[in-house]
Parts: sequence; structure tokens; C-alpha cells
Amino acid sequence: MKKDTNDIKHTAIKAGLNLIPGFGGALSVIFESVFSSPIDKRKEKWLSELAKTVDELLLKVNDLTPEKLSKNEMFISAFLQASNIAIRTHHKEKLQALKCAVKNSLLRDDLDENKKMIFIQIIDDLTPLHFKVLDFLSTPETYIEKLDEENGPNTTVNWGAISNIWDESFNDISSNNELIKIITADLYRFGFIYIDEFYKANGRKPVIWTAEYLV
Repeated sequence: MKKDTNDIKHTAIKAGLNLIPGFGGALSVIFESVFSSPIDKRKEKWLSELAKTVDELLLKVNDLTPEKLSKNEMFISAFLQASNIAIRTHHKEKLQALKCAVKNSLLRDDLDENKKMIFIQIIDDLTPLHFKVLDFLSTPETYIEKLDEENGPNTTVNWGAISNIWDESFNDISSNNELIKIITADLYRFGFIYIDEFYKANGRKPVIWTAEYLV
């Protein structure tokens, strides 16, 4: 099996550290303990999660077998593209989105192959806050119901704009924070929502098909 470029770099750096007089051995041990096979660990975890996804697909899709799956070019392409992104992130939200994208590359026959591959590529540019905002805009009614439960019945009409619902639901970042504006602009640019500014939602659900692709 051909070694990954990062694995070769890992070996080369370790060898170089061993050549430093007086410190080489110690530095090599530190390097090994901090950076040893981090890619392998991520690969193993990712492949383990994908194995569960494959099991789910085999149960959900009639007449699907591992052999048929291995010959499905769309699925293989989605798997390879998503895997390349997965080993470069530690964010669980992104890993979950990638796993769903691989799964839906097979299940969503209604979507064009180009759209499926573009969607996976876009995930690489998203942050946990992107997913947080997208989830919120996808199901604002869920957050309203939670607020009503916490504040008493029949208070929905008092929440007003969707930005008020966000501010009541989250105290770590305000709806008028510049980051929220950037995130919303990104989601709009990617075609994930149909509003370009957070406050314009005004209680409407501004998310298109994208959110469905994440589950």
C-alpha cells in the first residue's frame, strides 16, 4: 500500500529529530506521543462511523448488497471526497454532516450528482456555528416551543422576529453579532437559505432542501 504523504512527512520529521545531538531521542519521543499517527486515528474513527452508515443503508434499501454498493460510482465518489475532508477536522458537527452526505448520495435519487458533490465540498468550509445557525433556521418552531415551555403557555406571539427567538435561546452569541451576519451571508451564498440577513426571516422558515440532507 502506498504511504500517505503525511505519513511520509511524519517519518521524515521523526528521523530528523533523532539526529539532533543531546536532544534527538527526547524530542523524537515527544513528537511521537503528540503527533503519532493522528491521521490513522481519525481514519479509523471515520471508517467506523461509515461502517454503521453502510449497515443502515443495507437495511433501508431493498436488494442492496455490499457488492452492489462497492460498484456504485456515485457512492464511492462521495465516500472518497467526504473522507478527505473528514480526516482534516475534529468537529463532530462537520463529521456528522459528511456522514449524512455520504448516506444521502445513495438515498436521494431526486438530487443531481453535481449538487451532491458540491454539497460535500461546501461542508469543508462550514464551521460548527454554521451548523448551529442552519439548525436554528430550519426548525425555529422547536425553539419557540421550548421557550414557551420555559416561560409559560401562549407566549409565542410575544417573541416577534426570529432574531428575538435566537437571543432568548442562546446567550453565547447575539443575533446582531458580526459573526452571525457572516454565517448567514455564507449560508445564503451557498444556497442553503433564501434570506441574506438573519433578521429578515421574521418568523418564516428560511431554509430550503439543504437541512433535509443533513439527517
